[in-house]
Amino acid sequence: MNSDGMPIHTGKVSLSSTSALSVYADTMPAPMQDDNGREGWLWEKAGGLEKLNYYFYGEGRFPVTLAELENLFFVGSVETYSATTSVPFFVIYTKMQGDGQDAGSWYRSKITYSIATNAQITLGMKTQFSIHSNPSPPCPLEHVVCNRTTVVGPNDQSEEILTMSVQTDSAAPVGTKVLISYVGYKERNRHAIANPNILLSGN
Repeated sequence: MNSDGMPIHTGKVSLSSTSALSVYADTMPAPMQDDNGREGWLWEKAGGLEKLNYYFYGEGRFPVTLAELENLFFVGSVETYSATTSVPFFVIYTKMQGDGQDAGSWYRSKITYSIATNAQITLGMKTQFSIHSNPSPPCPLEHVVCNRTTVVGPNDQSEEILTMSVQTDSAAPVGTKVLISYVGYKERNRHAIANPNILLSGN
């Protein structure tokens, strides 16, 4: 465990590195260091349709299918809250198959996991968000489940994952402010230490 109770991270992306650009990609405005010195990337909406998109999966040697995915998680804090659109959510995109059933111009299925409308959010509290009530990896933190699911496309369990991300809603209120310090996922039947747990460093 790290000093903050998190499992030892298996990857790290520093905000000042070139690799960070591929993680926050089309995020507007770009994330910044936390103004209180906390670990993670701080993002604040200034106006318009700005949103956060942090992509944290790219296929390695072997693809991961929807059936093989057990959990998604991120650790962070919601600094401002006025509606559920103030809270980040998970999105999975699967690979196109070109059979006429692809739902998008570059993906087959899109699965979104967001918080329930009655979810309790403690402002400024470091929290683990995950798609299951039994979080993995377990962390000694407040826990919020993102189990409200929206599906576009076939969503067949054999589909291979193209990318996974943490996002915010472009309709979120101006001033929405979020700090995210860890992102990751867990595959079924895989030892926990082998699953990605990526530290987003503000350095």
